[in-house]
Amino acid sequence: MSAILMFQVQIISKLLQILIFLLRISVLQQGICYEQFFGERTETLDLWLTAEIVCLVRMNENLPVTGDILPDLISAIECNFQPGTDYNMRSASYMLIESVKESNQCLEIGFRMLDICFSIYVQQCGLQFILHAIRTKWPSLPPVVQQLSKDRLINCLLSSPANNDIRSTPAIMESFAQCIVAIVECDWPQKWKSFIEDCRSISKIGPSQAIVVLSVIGRLIEDVMEFELIEDPSRNKELRTVVLDSASEFFDLTLEMIKQSKAGEIPPSCAESSVRQRMLEKSYHLLNSLIASLNPRPHLFTKFVDKILEPARDAFKSGNIPVAEIAISCLESVFPRKASAKNYKPVVIFFKSGRLNFAYDFIMMTSLLPFDQQNHALLKAATHLFFDIATCFCSFWVGCFELFEIEDCIDNWDSIFRLMLSLLKHPSTYCRMWCSLIFNSMKNCKKVYKIERFAPILTELFEYIPKATLKNGEPSKAVEPFSAYAKFDYETNTAFSIDYHRLREACEVFVGDWVASNWRRAYSVVMGWLDEILKNPAKASNDECFMTTAKVIHVVFDSLVDVIEDVKKTEYTIIQAKVDAVMNALQNCQVVNAIQALVSILSSLFPILDVSDPRIPGILCKLISSLTLGIDDPEMAEVRHHFTYLFIKMATVHQAHLIAHIELIWKEISAVAGQLSDHQKCTVVEGLFALCKLFKNFEQYAQLMSVTLQQTVEFWASAEIMAAVSKPENFLIYIGLGDPLTNDDSLNLVYHTRRKQFSFHVKILHSVISRLEVPTEIEDAKTGGFCITDVQGNLRICHPAAELFQMIFPTLFTFLRCLKGIYSVSSLKVVHATYDKAKLFDLTDAEKSAVMGKPHETKKFEDMQRQEVFYEKMKLFLAELSDHLQHLLIRCVFAFDWQFFALPNAASYVEHGIFGDLENLMDYRLRLFLRRVITPLSNSTTEVQSYFVNGLAKLVEHLNDRLIARWHLIMKKENAYEFDDEQTKQQIFTENVVSLLTKELALFLRSLLLQQDPEKPRATPKAVELPEFNSSAMDTDANDEQTSSSNALSFLGKSLLQREVNCYASLVSLLLNMLSWREPVAAFHIGQVAGLAILEALQSNGILDEESFKHAYAFILGAMPQQCLNPEFVGRLYDLAVQLYEHFRNIYPNAAQTVLLQTTECSLGDLQAFDKKILNALENPDFKSCNKVTLKVKRDWFKSLIKEFLKPLKTHQVRQIFGELPPLQRPSPQPFFTSSISPNTLPNLFQES
Repeated sequence: MSAILMFQVQIISKLLQILIFLLRISVLQQGICYEQFFGERTETLDLWLTAEIVCLVRMNENLPVTGDILPDLISAIECNFQPGTDYNMRSASYMLIESVKESNQCLEIGFRMLDICFSIYVQQCGLQFILHAIRTKWPSLPPVVQQLSKDRLINCLLSSPANNDIRSTPAIMESFAQCIVAIVECDWPQKWKSFIEDCRSISKIGPSQAIVVLSVIGRLIEDVMEFELIEDPSRNKELRTVVLDSASEFFDLTLEMIKQSKAGEIPPSCAESSVRQRMLEKSYHLLNSLIASLNPRPHLFTKFVDKILEPARDAFKSGNIPVAEIAISCLESVFPRKASAKNYKPVVIFFKSGRLNFAYDFIMMTSLLPFDQQNHALLKAATHLFFDIATCFCSFWVGCFELFEIEDCIDNWDSIFRLMLSLLKHPSTYCRMWCSLIFNSMKNCKKVYKIERFAPILTELFEYIPKATLKNGEPSKAVEPFSAYAKFDYETNTAFSIDYHRLREACEVFVGDWVASNWRRAYSVVMGWLDEILKNPAKASNDECFMTTAKVIHVVFDSLVDVIEDVKKTEYTIIQAKVDAVMNALQNCQVVNAIQALVSILSSLFPILDVSDPRIPGILCKLISSLTLGIDDPEMAEVRHHFTYLFIKMATVHQAHLIAHIELIWKEISAVAGQLSDHQKCTVVEGLFALCKLFKNFEQYAQLMSVTLQQTVEFWASAEIMAAVSKPENFLIYIGLGDPLTNDDSLNLVYHTRRKQFSFHVKILHSVISRLEVPTEIEDAKTGGFCITDVQGNLRICHPAAELFQMIFPTLFTFLRCLKGIYSVSSLKVVHATYDKAKLFDLTDAEKSAVMGKPHETKKFEDMQRQEVFYEKMKLFLAELSDHLQHLLIRCVFAFDWQFFALPNAASYVEHGIFGDLENLMDYRLRLFLRRVITPLSNSTTEVQSYFVNGLAKLVEHLNDRLIARWHLIMKKENAYEFDDEQTKQQIFTENVVSLLTKELALFLRSLLLQQDPEKPRATPKAVELPEFNSSAMDTDANDEQTSSSNALSFLGKSLLQREVNCYASLVSLLLNMLSWREPVAAFHIGQVAGLAILEALQSNGILDEESFKHAYAFILGAMPQQCLNPEFVGRLYDLAVQLYEHFRNIYPNAAQTVLLQTTECSLGDLQAFDKKILNALENPDFKSCNKVTLKVKRDWFKSLIKEFLKPLKTHQVRQIFGELPPLQRPSPQPFFTSSISPNTLPNLFQES
């Protein structure tokens, strides 16, 4: 009786539920507000209705789904897509849909929902049901059901009416394709041998069916070849082979559909025309995928060359711009920009017998099209195609020259040079830039320049370079015809400037290469240009190409130095005459542009002269006097800087011509020194010290420093400056920030002068130390007087600047700490209230752009308000001053070596000066600090490194506290629900800064802690950029052989983990926390040293107890779900977990097992089986060698143990844990000493502010 009653209740509930559904849908369709219709009973009705649907869902879990549910399901789907549906109703509807989807009848229900009378939502949901059933239940279905389902799906597709708008929508067709692909991935070719023939038959029914077939093949190639989405690797490999073997049939089918889309009369309706256009575009997209899939087997290109080129030729002739752009992509896939040598030979066939002439003609035709947005987009694509073809041809010409039949392929050079000339004449700077980059690829093809048949076109190219390099496409200044293109090429002037410099540099490469191959022809051309300029320099300067022509002349004469002996044999007297003519022209010239051009030409001519030529003194005097040209004109500053650049170039490149005239140079510079700007003075000093390098004489260096740095030493030694830099508050007051913001020019000038003095006296010291070179060989050092003998009788090399610099070190290191302290809260209190402190002490605009990864748009001060100019200049002053001083002192420490550490206060300089007050640095500046310290520190000797242990210990503790706080803040912000636009921007900025700091810190710690491979060359001080990580080189199931072969901690790594240093807890905590943060590159670097650090922590007097080990092991396990989506790195975590399990198994027998049971939720039986395998492996002599095979076996064991823990559905449940490890038996603080130098011998110098 109760069963009958229950059944009646169920029937009544269903009927009521259907009634409410229909009533609600009716109300919504009539446009009546739901709340208005039901009045105050809305909430009650919603709750009841939701409860009824939930009840229906629960019944559905226990009862088989029948046809009775279909009307309710359709109503739920329609209700779910209505915009007026409230949250509760939508959730309940979703529960019902998901319940049916997970039932055993979802396949049948899905097919019944494909009736053409249903809405697009219902049919799409039905296809999703079918797709879900195929992906989850297909292998378990009986063969009869599989065949029946496949037939029903195809029949449904075939029976779709041509005029049915729903079936022809992209969403429905893509859903059909997904279902068919899911079957293909399971059954082809074993159970569906006629798959390709069936595709051909289906495609002939109509355009809609053909689009589905194209999507099926395209998705299949993507899933198998590109993304490898098949879960079973062996099945994916099998399908990959089948796809490649069927490539010819796929090509034929694609070409048939391209022809089919164009066949017949003009379509009668716009709808059918749109479908045919989609079919055509999709056919070319598939063709592109097929070509890309051939890259693993490039030898197949010889088989399909005509099948590739024919449709591309048709697309170019069609005038259909979208299709032409896709055809361009197809050809780009053929010509890889970077290809290995094995890929060269197969593609040679494309360059033979004029096969690419149609492509060259199309690119030429595109460059001649009138401007409009569509044509310009096509031109950009065509230019990229031309770049790919040309660079690929250059690579083949160099790498496989013997494979070419010259007569078959050499005609390509004619077409390439002809197109380059055409594109270099185009008004679009973007296209000219991409075209010019081909010159870089031609650097190794210089033999082509010597082929006589190309001489006319190459000469024409050379003669056009001055016009091609005109700066006429800047968005804010461009005029017609350049302005129209500039608007679509670049958003900002900065973006334009970047491309313009690339264009100019590439053209200069061509000029230099062509001169090296045909110097007589280039020399003849530029001599004609020079004669025209010398006739009347003032008049010639009015020509728009005057400066670019002068630049080309300058490059040509510079390049003649490489063939100088040949030039001197025939042209020396002519060169002398031209030098005299230029000097005479300079005597009478008053036009700035003309003077700048003539001096540049003169500086490039004088290296061709003999060292003893009497004209050289006059040239040097003229160049040095030009440094003060227009000294009172601010607009001439750039010209004067250009002359300064020429001087430093001459001093570093052409030293032999200058060294004989050093006294004259010194006399001339002394005469104009008072008129030089600070920047010029620093550059001139650099040039002088670069010249002194040739003397290799200690006394010479000492004398030069004594003269050039006398004022600088007096400045830093003065009581006024020492007091100003003693505390951050004093410094801020000294540079004027303690006084109100004012427009009083006289007062502002005083403070401006003070700021300029600080900048200058830091920069000039940096200029000296950067150019001063000390011999590294003992014999050379002895000859030059650089050696002394210490008390032990050892011969030591002295640095000539050490004695002078040690006099000002107390002030400089105090100032370094002072600059870091100006950002502290206490220091900011002295800044007057009239200043906006947030703007005053912010990052510069350039630094912000670097954080966001955007090109920096330089602001012009004349376009800004006066206060904004002040804030921007002050930010630049503080940033550059701190940067230069930090760089200078770190460089001094490592350059002076033993001389620095012999100073009484060396330990305090390092610990308090370099590593002091780091907590006040902003995150971005701290990143730069790590980058600046890392290379010299890792390259230094153990003796030097020992002085840095205390400072590094403080740094590690601070970094641990800072990074954990930053990560917590980011996670907290992500969990916040309400953000306005400003908060969102700030959140993105913060995340980017923390990301940069985390990656830099990971690289720093890896370099610091890991012992370097002695066989590998050490990094140079200039190599401070973060290396690009090649994730494709990593293999999840293989040992990381490409990483450092060293498997030991460095001296610093061991020192920092000693109990006495007292930072090991922070170091281990930092390493483990970084493993579970979201930066995969950081995790990779840290993964190399984390295990070594933990083992060292145990071996260093047993400071890692059992509880600490459990926490550490839990960190490593917790990092795996975070990194499981990055298979390149998670393999290292597996190896680390296995290594620690083995090592600590006997020390703390149950610790690792307890953590595994609690964290990964693995079964006790599986864990015991894993433990037994590890035990057997430890006892097996074959496993004692830690090679690639044994690591892979153990890794597989571990992955099998925690496979449930790593499932994607569980990944989101694992929270990142950031915090300190347990105390690790922390001892009482004891300083770590490696010498008798006390760190507190300078109480007055480094007193707390």
